[in-house]
Amino acid sequence: MTLPLTLIALVSLTQAPAQAPGPLRIMWDLQPDQSQEPFLDWLGARGWCWGIEVPGNAPTADFDRVTSRGMKAVAQLHAHPETRAWHWARREGGTPDLGAVVEKARRAAGGDRPVMQMFMEDDSAGVGFSARLLREKPRTFSVVKSMWDRYLEEAMEQVRPYADLTVWGMAGFARSAHDYMRHGVDCVIIERANDDIEDLQTAVAFARGAARQYGKEWGIDLSLWWGVFYGCVPDLNASLYTRHLWLSFLAGSQAYRIEGGGMHFGPKGPGEVCRAVDAFGTIAKDLDRGVADTPVAVMLAPDHGWMTPAYWRTQNEAWNYARLPYRQGDKGIDGFFGAAYPGSVYAMDPYPLGAYTVDDPLATPFALSCITREFAPKPEDMVNAQPPIPFGKYPSRNDVREDFLKNKVDPSPFRPMGDSRWGDIFDVLTSDASQEVMNRYRVIVLLGQQDFTCGLRARLEAFAKQGGTVVWSAGQAAPEDSALCGAPIQPELRVGRAWSWKDTAPEAEAFRYCPAGPLAQGVEAPVKTPAGDSLVLRNTVGKGAVVTCLIPWFEAGHTPLSRIALRLFDEVFDTVQPVKIEGLPVQWLSTRGDGQRTLLVTNNDGNAWSGTATVRDVDPVLAQCRDIVTGEKLPFERRNDANAVVKLNVPAYGVRVVRWEK
Repeated sequence: MTLPLTLIALVSLTQAPAQAPGPLRIMWDLQPDQSQEPFLDWLGARGWCWGIEVPGNAPTADFDRVTSRGMKAVAQLHAHPETRAWHWARREGGTPDLGAVVEKARRAAGGDRPVMQMFMEDDSAGVGFSARLLREKPRTFSVVKSMWDRYLEEAMEQVRPYADLTVWGMAGFARSAHDYMRHGVDCVIIERANDDIEDLQTAVAFARGAARQYGKEWGIDLSLWWGVFYGCVPDLNASLYTRHLWLSFLAGSQAYRIEGGGMHFGPKGPGEVCRAVDAFGTIAKDLDRGVADTPVAVMLAPDHGWMTPAYWRTQNEAWNYARLPYRQGDKGIDGFFGAAYPGSVYAMDPYPLGAYTVDDPLATPFALSCITREFAPKPEDMVNAQPPIPFGKYPSRNDVREDFLKNKVDPSPFRPMGDSRWGDIFDVLTSDASQEVMNRYRVIVLLGQQDFTCGLRARLEAFAKQGGTVVWSAGQAAPEDSALCGAPIQPELRVGRAWSWKDTAPEAEAFRYCPAGPLAQGVEAPVKTPAGDSLVLRNTVGKGAVVTCLIPWFEAGHTPLSRIALRLFDEVFDTVQPVKIEGLPVQWLSTRGDGQRTLLVTNNDGNAWSGTATVRDVDPVLAQCRDIVTGEKLPFERRNDANAVVKLNVPAYGVRVVRWEK
């Protein structure tokens, strides 16, 4: 079933092209002293390593070792004075002087614009803003947001006197990207790939959306830390990192930061993860990746504080370590992203092997799952998440680590990474996005509570009039929005027990809804209760439409997303999806560029995947299809000239990058 043809025609507009992401930049977090010269020689000779991140207290000789090999030397020092002091208080030599480190960065830049890494997990590493949350214990979303803004402004006040700097910042949570950029950080890198952090897909959606909203750059940090055994995994089977690299690269990532420094290279040369980065970089460094297809923008309030909910969390909480109780509408955000990326809740997985008999050491000194005494201002601030099951494979994390290091036993063979229902087609914006930014998309979905005092209603109406589709819900839409909704929403709640999509048989589901008054002429109601009450309204506004779900916040009673809302999203996204996948769930994205169209499929399962992909808008002149990674030529079929159909086999935990070209 599909929405009326009028809606299909409406959303078949050409998406405004986004700016191409630019060249590949891979940077290693490394102390480039004399002992690392073999590694530096290797990196310099590979041709894909853009730079080395050098600690601010390193001597100039360390910077010179990097630049003499043709790589950028990126100085590393926290911008926030309080955080900077905390990090350096226990190290020899005291806290480096910011001005002196800037001069090192300028000298290393050799006349180019110097780059400095000035935020290093300030939102999640137990110091900086995170420490303030634990000390001050804010109670409302707006107070936390003002604290975060104050922290970032204090940091940027230190930076602004050095106007020639390009400021990079690393964040632990995807939601931080918009705030970093709004305060002036030029490139935001989101930490991923360990088991104490969120999923990759939301990192891409938030960071890429923020970069487009603020005209900045974004990237991904690959972390080696695994709380499952309280250690690092430079020699872990590297398929997880390969998938992270390829997916984020084609999604538009403009920078990579590889954590772990010297652990990646030893007497025998590069380790597993290092070799995976090399295999990726060797191909990607000369590749025109094109621009990712992102027809849909998801809009959240600036103070939303949302994060991927960890599967072991026993209550609904926002704003990471502040652990604020959810407000109305937040469950619907969970529901949407849970539908978009099923399995993403399992990314934070410090207990893949079950409970430990002796939970010492804990999963990590400071993570959502654990806050130790070192970081807790008071004993009651300490946290240790309960494992989801009361039994496990190993007595302690030390036993896991010994098995991994000595016997090469993978500590988490089912490395978590979510699949996708609709593909990587989303950017996340905040509701203060400009009209120009909003108009680059074909569909805008509002999630959670919104602040309409910033002119958002007018911008949504203008977006619809120029041909876009707005999807929102009761709670966001109010009785005074009858002109946009096409009917007045009644200020009451009723309980529904079933619904029908157009003329289909009723489907049983318990939900609450706001009834609507008389529908204006031309307004369609494709979903109704058996009694005839409207549950979804589609109102033509200019060249576009406003689609209103009368289920408040898109939520149902016992599930974070009602099946009515899920069906609605399926129908709307179907008309703008660039790719159709037939087969078991996988993760995919698509890009387009000059003379090429590309599809990426990652298999996040331990079994091989077979399926069929139909890619839309493949120009008939693109007559050849090949796998970029393997070089294999692939047969495909044409349907309706503009669509290409290819059958794919993807190995367990594998990647296929399929390109159509002339």
